[in-house]
Amino acid sequence: MAQLMVDDESVTLVLSISERVEAVHGHVTVPRSSVVGARRVPDGLAEIHGTRAPGTSIPGVVMVGTWRASGSVTFAACHGRRPAVVLDLVGQPFDRLVVTVDDPEDALRRLGVAG
Repeated sequence: MAQLMVDDESVTLVLSISERVEAVHGHVTVPRSSVVGARRVPDGLAEIHGTRAPGTSIPGVVMVGTWRASGSVTFAACHGRRPAVVLDLVGQPFDRLVVTVDDPEDALRRLGVAG
């Protein structure tokens, strides 16, 4: 399962080996300054819309990779209908990162956002 690593300068979405294969992509790192919003959502899969290109999708089970919709680009690493963290980005190749994590509140705390 993907992990969000947060330090003073950057946020990195660390993908497992299988997720890198599913996404046809490596880890995603963005400057912390590019994160303009962060929130917890009850179902990460419900947050992902558009056309997958490239990536893997099994409806209701997994969505890992890049989705494009109405000029927006989302990178997702979501497994099951589980809570996730959504990061809104500016000035990056992706407009949003959506990732299921074991403890969304902890991820938000590390980002400096109230859960």
